[in-house]
Amino acid sequence: MPSHTHEIRTLLKLTAPILATQLAQIGMGTVDTIMSGHVSTIDLAAVAIGTSIWLPIWLFLAGILVALSPITARLSAAAQTEKLPHLLAAALWMGIVFGLLAAVILASSRLILPLLISDTSTAQIAADYLTMIAFGMPSAGVFLAYRFYAEALNQASHVTRIMLVGLVLNIPINWIFIEGLFGMPALGGVGCGVGSSLVFTGMAIAMAMNTRRHRLLDAFSLWPSVWSPQWQRVTELVKIGLPIGLAIFFEVSLFSVIALFLTVLGPTIVAGHQVALNVSSLTFMVPLSLGMALTVRVGHHIGRHDVAFAQRLSWFGVKINLALAVVNATLIVALAHWIASLYSLDPEVVAIASALLIFAAIFQLSDAVQIAAAGALRAYQDTLAVMLITFVSYWVLGLGLGYYLAFRWPEPMGAAGFWIGLIIGLTSAALALSWRLRHVSRHPPSFLTASQE
Repeated sequence: MPSHTHEIRTLLKLTAPILATQLAQIGMGTVDTIMSGHVSTIDLAAVAIGTSIWLPIWLFLAGILVALSPITARLSAAAQTEKLPHLLAAALWMGIVFGLLAAVILASSRLILPLLISDTSTAQIAADYLTMIAFGMPSAGVFLAYRFYAEALNQASHVTRIMLVGLVLNIPINWIFIEGLFGMPALGGVGCGVGSSLVFTGMAIAMAMNTRRHRLLDAFSLWPSVWSPQWQRVTELVKIGLPIGLAIFFEVSLFSVIALFLTVLGPTIVAGHQVALNVSSLTFMVPLSLGMALTVRVGHHIGRHDVAFAQRLSWFGVKINLALAVVNATLIVALAHWIASLYSLDPEVVAIASALLIFAAIFQLSDAVQIAAAGALRAYQDTLAVMLITFVSYWVLGLGLGYYLAFRWPEPMGAAGFWIGLIIGLTSAALALSWRLRHVSRHPPSFLTASQE
């Protein structure tokens, strides 16, 4: 039996670079939002709306490809490394195909946004921004496939270095296209989309070179295997990954839908809500990262047929996430006004965002529990149940109640009503997923505990 202390250290050691990668990833959206806020309030609202649309698409893409993590960890622990390159090739094929699909969805948003956003200028800037982001989605899919492969092999630090360099470069590249430097057109907030797409492509190329050097044999022809993948592996990844992607999409896209509902209350309310949302997205990366690390480590012990320790580790992960959430919530409450002032110079936006950040702090606790439980369940490949629980909790209970409180309560609560609905939805998801983890970890699927073929 592995040492509990040693395994917790291993889990946290894996979580740290994953968290840095996640923060850098979400930081690209944050950089876009902050830089556009210093152009104008309309640019801030438009890019914030655009970010709240493309980030769920990115996370959906990441959710599908994160299926690579538990399978890779399990095969690696079972000493079946000869299967791993073909698994990576299948994931790269999926990254390209689903990345192209994401690009089409984002580019098509210009047909829908004018119908949903009353302010014409805001709708146009948001649509142009998303069109620019769309060009980078296939590269993002390639990057994500390489990323989860490296993380599952306990080489997450390689990904972190590349992602951090990308984040740093995103700032000057954005500025070039915002201001029209070096002969480039001055695009305002839309320039952030051009900069982010260029960074996606650069990171994909860097990860390809890093993977060839550190995680593949020179004799293995990777890209011919991508164009002609092992369809059994593709099917396996889609079967596991699609419910994961949908579950993450259900949670994150809920915030985007709320933002669209709030557009009728004006760009100031939208901007304040988006500031609170962006901060919540940043703090969400902490429990999400530990959940991803938990998927790898629990999958590792399942691959070694150490089911009892995998069960205990799952619950250790939930407890650690809850403790981290308390820290996050405390910091948000203490620094709410200062955080909001970083995003906007408009006093009304800062006031609205500061008030909503208190609600964001409250749901940190439930969010941490549910994402850790979901991470452990991914290792058991119990992804369909997670998707169904997530959909009911967020879209039926959370959104339904939030809409009623925001617009139909005897005294409509506006944006605060939606945030209260979110807290209730997240709490129900945390309870349901914890119950599911208790059952599955005690009685894991037989195909996981049997010898691998």
